[in-house]
Amino acid sequence: MKPTSRIPPPHSHHHELEIVSSQISQEDIHFIRDALTSTYGTITEVLIGGERKLPPDAYSHQRNQYDAELLLGYLLTTKTKELAVWVIPKDLYTQDMNFIFGLAQYLRGAILSIFRLSTKELREKEAIHEVGHIFGLTHCTNRCVMQYSNSLWEAQHKPDSLCQTCTARLNI
Repeated sequence: MKPTSRIPPPHSHHHELEIVSSQISQEDIHFIRDALTSTYGTITEVLIGGERKLPPDAYSHQRNQYDAELLLGYLLTTKTKELAVWVIPKDLYTQDMNFIFGLAQYLRGAILSIFRLSTKELREKEAIHEVGHIFGLTHCTNRCVMQYSNSLWEAQHKPDSLCQTCTARLNI
């Protein structure tokens, strides 16, 4: 068993995490905010931001998907708070993957696609997962929301909360 190490403290102060969106219902944004507050509320204040237009150059006509890396780069250069999550209704890909649910960068931000996530529970799980990456959590092999999901089935069958190990790593 690998020793568990504490993540370098991103929690030395209270963070502000802004949820921005593109064509997402206010109901979806509110329950995502509530799930993030419930999970990470001791280390971040989750705020609801405004609408963002998807940049046309991030769209691949060949794939009929958006490039997650380009969208994340755009978010990171335009965000107004320290941390941001951009929730979008479009399908995402990265260079080596057919599709992804999201993409995050440590202590900066994340993109979350709800395109393949048809239920409230799945949207909450993947939002918690991507914000976990923002706070430095890696994929986990325990029964944990930080388990890697390479398919919708895997996303459906993982739990909706952090395991004790991941919670301890975040000091929450």
